[in-house]
This record gives sequence, structure tokens and C-alpha cells, in this order.
Amino acid sequence: MALSRLSCFVGASCLAALASASILPDLQSFKASKTRLVKRDAWPYGVIGDSWGSGVSYNDDVLYDGNLDNCLRTKESHGPQMEADTSWLGDFTSGLRDAACSGSQLVDLAKGQYQVGKVGQPDLIVMTSGGNNAGFGHIVDVCIYHSDPTHNYGPAYKDDTDGTGDCAVALNQATNYIQNTMQQDLINTINDILADPNVSNNPDFLLYLTGYAQFFGTDYDPWCNNEAWNINTVVFAPTPYLSVELRTAFNDRVSAVNTLYKNTVASNFADKARYIDSDAAFSGHRFCEPGATHADQLNTDTNFDGVYLWNLNWPWQVANVDPPAGQDPNNVTAQEAEDLFQGQGVTAWTGGSGSGGGGNEPSNGWRLRPFHPRTSGYTAIKNAILGQLKTDGLPKAESGSSPTPSPSPSPSSTPPAYAPGTCSFHLDEWESCLDDSKNLYAQIKMFDNDKNVIGQTVVDPAKNPLGDPINVGESLNFQSKLPFALQVTGEHQGDYVQFNYNGLNFKSTDSQCSVGGWDPRDGPVCGLRFGNQNAVSIDRSWMVGHFEADTINSATKWIARFHASHDTFTSFSKAFPF
Repeated sequence: MALSRLSCFVGASCLAALASASILPDLQSFKASKTRLVKRDAWPYGVIGDSWGSGVSYNDDVLYDGNLDNCLRTKESHGPQMEADTSWLGDFTSGLRDAACSGSQLVDLAKGQYQVGKVGQPDLIVMTSGGNNAGFGHIVDVCIYHSDPTHNYGPAYKDDTDGTGDCAVALNQATNYIQNTMQQDLINTINDILADPNVSNNPDFLLYLTGYAQFFGTDYDPWCNNEAWNINTVVFAPTPYLSVELRTAFNDRVSAVNTLYKNTVASNFADKARYIDSDAAFSGHRFCEPGATHADQLNTDTNFDGVYLWNLNWPWQVANVDPPAGQDPNNVTAQEAEDLFQGQGVTAWTGGSGSGGGGNEPSNGWRLRPFHPRTSGYTAIKNAILGQLKTDGLPKAESGSSPTPSPSPSPSSTPPAYAPGTCSFHLDEWESCLDDSKNLYAQIKMFDNDKNVIGQTVVDPAKNPLGDPINVGESLNFQSKLPFALQVTGEHQGDYVQFNYNGLNFKSTDSQCSVGGWDPRDGPVCGLRFGNQNAVSIDRSWMVGHFEADTINSATKWIARFHASHDTFTSFSKAFPF
């Protein structure tokens, strides 16, 4: 008999389904993972986008949701600040669902990571995205920091008359994308968001697009011409001074993105979207402002009001501790820099599409947060958003000044297509011999309260012998008789499976679960089971438990034992408190 992995979840998927169908009387105290089911009088709004939307967590204290999805969402960003500032909500409570993710691109908002599917059914979404598409992170690295000590980046931008240096090339690539491709990418993304079933049936839905802030003071004070923030190198290369020419060129690209967003929204989506100018909120608080000092540019206080943006600070500076023994705190050698960066570069802009990109851990926040807002900057963005909300008269109650709860279903309402009360699903995860970006698969069967099957995946030996793919960027949207799809994503980093049901996020490693190890019976030899590279390497299984509808403090624990054929399993249940 195989050694199986065991798991017990708290039934977040089925519970959320029942809640959406108004079957359970009170779920406001229920929690799964770090996402909450809010009270009925919560005003639903979401945040989606890249690292300017998520913020960049740099220690565990500022993490918003325990680094769910490896997205580095932080309490300091504008979404959680809106949640904490209840002054604008009137009689409502906050219904924030934050799905913004460091390293994401435009395609990840309604496809890819499918962020719009993780914010429930909101009345408002705040979106910040496009900087990664335009290559802003690459510009920061090759024009300013030079994070690879062994690479010659070419001439400084001011002196690059031929335009062959890495900085000039990166800036030209950004211009080409912004002028020729970005508008259609933006239109496609907004159309996909507005067509998504989570928002398409809501006549009151609005999409807010926040732009980016220009990074440098716009009067281009010459005092900053002699500033240079690059890493020491082992090769001879010109120093990338922050010349007026470089600062102007970078600001111009940011301004071009903002203008494109503003005009696109006004011309194509005036009835459903708003552009919010967050750039103006940074006036007087950018890098290289008149009267500022070198020390101001490197300040490590998140509430510092002089400069709203993070610069590159070394790990001991971020942690406010003494540097390692033998380390000069103010002079990091090329070899020391190489050891610190390990080829990963600077800024979270460069993470790319997918759930968070590589290295998205708070311990890397010191090198990921440069050129992103600190708390003071996000407060300015939050205030700009709240100003637009006030203009639009949001949030709106159905009548008077108090929200009206959704009515409970009448006795004559159409019954659901499943037996309510208790539901569960069984998931069998498989790992093939392909590379880690595309080697995770799942087979799922879901049961209602009467143990009737209300949904299951179909295995086709010729097309998907291991089940449906559940890889990052290729999540499985599992359809059953429940109102919404269950999104399933396998994660190699941390070795867990991520679940999302109508904006409710939970994962296999949550505290409510007990998980065993992989079954090595069919591995590690590849190419035997099905005669090709998709042959199974190893597998594990989870039986997912749940809440009883009327017993919030108890759950059902399912244990699965697999026979050698993997065709059948036996199970038994045991109630336990948690």
C-alpha cells in the first residue's frame, strides 16, 4: 500500500459557495488563510496590479497577508491603508480584497494570475499596472544601480552619443513599447476585466486606474548631477551619474505612460473607468528635489516625508542592525555585492509574469523595494483615490445613508443544484518529469452534503493522463455545481497548493491542515508509466474537509488511502475541533 499525503482543510470553497447562496445565516467570523468573509454591510472593492499596487514587503511585520501567492503585498500600500482608514466608508465596513502582485504584467490582471477573479464581486477595482511591460525595472537597474558587478553597462546616458549603452537601449525599448504596443495591451486588459463575470453584471462597477509617479524632481535641480547610486564593479565602466539628461528621459517615459492611460480611459471607457493622477501627489517629494540632501535620498524611515520613494538600502540598513562582522557599512565591495545579489538584480519591477516571480520573499525586500513608494508615498496615492471616490459619490447605499443587506432567499426560491450543509473535495496532485514551470497536475472530485458527486475532472489518457495542469500562469478553474469555479494553483516554492473561490484564498499549508509527504512509489524514474516524458514521477493526495453548516467550531477530517492501482481509495471521517 502506498504512503499517502493526508490533509484536512476547513472547507473554504464549499462554505463560500453556501455563503454566496445565502444558505448560512452568519459567516462574518469565519476566516480561511488570510482572506476574510466580510459582513453583509461591507462595501466590496479590490486592488489589482503590479508591485506599485501590492507594495513590496521587506520584513514580516509589514506583510499584509503572510506573503500569500508570493506577492509581497504590504500593509503600507494604498489598498490596506484604505482599509485601515474607515473615514470614507460611512456606515459601511471595508470589503477589501487585495490581489495585486509584485512582478505581474497587464496580462495577469484578467488572465495569467487572473487577479480579477481573486477580488470577489466588487463595486470598485483600483488597478496599477504596465510598468513591468514598459521595462521600468530594467531601466532602474541598467541606468542607475548596475547590480551585476561583473558587467560593463557601457557609457553613462548623458555621454552615450551612439545610443549603444545598456541604459540608452533600455530607454529606447521603453519608448518603442509605449508608442506602438501599450495602448492596445491596455485596451485588451480593460475589456477583459469588464467582461469578467465577477463584474460584468454589476451596473455600478467602476475601474480606477492609477498612474505612476515621475521619479525625479521635475525642475531638474543641478545639485543631483553628481549623485550616483551604482554598485561597485570589478570592471572599468563609467559612473552612471544622475544627470539632468537621464532624469528627464526616465521621467518622460513615466509621463508618457500616464498620458496614454488617461487618454485611453477617456476615449474608450469613460462610462466604466476613471484615471487617477497619482503623479501630482508626489510633487516636491521625489528624488533629487531642490534643497534635498544625499542623506535624504537614502533615508530608511518608511514614514519619511522628504522623499516618498525607497532607494537601495543594504539589508542591515533595512533591518536597522549592525552590518556583518568585517563589513564596511558604507562601502560594499564588488565581491560583497555579488554575494548579496546572487545575480537577482534590483527592484521588484523585474519579476515578470506569474505568481510573484522569483525571490519574492520579505528577506529580499531590501533589493526589491527601490523606486517603489514608502508609506508616506502610498498615503499620498490613497488620498488621491479617496478624492476621486468622493467626486463619484462612492460608496453608495441603496437607500438612505445605511447599506441595505441582501435579502435572504424566499421559500419559493429555486433550490441549489447540490445538497447544502456539508461538502468536500478530494484532490490528487501529480508531478511529471517536465521542468518546474509546467509539471504539476491535479485530479479533483467534489461531493455535496449527501455525498453526491457535484463535479470532477476528466482524465483523458491520450491528452492529460495525469489530470489538468495547475501550474503558475496555468491555473485550473475547476467547475462544479457550486456557483463559482474553484481556482487551483500548484506551487513549487513552499510546496503547497493554492486555492481561490470567488475571492476567498486558502492553501494546503494553512494551520487547519495536516499534510504528509509525497508518494515515491511511481518515481523518481520517468518515462515508464505512460511511455513518454509525461509519465508520473511522484504523487500525493489530499482529502479536503469542511465545516458543517450549523457547527462553526467543528470540521470533518478525511483520510485517504490509495491502492496500488490508484483507481480507488477508501476513506473514513473523524470530527475534531480546531
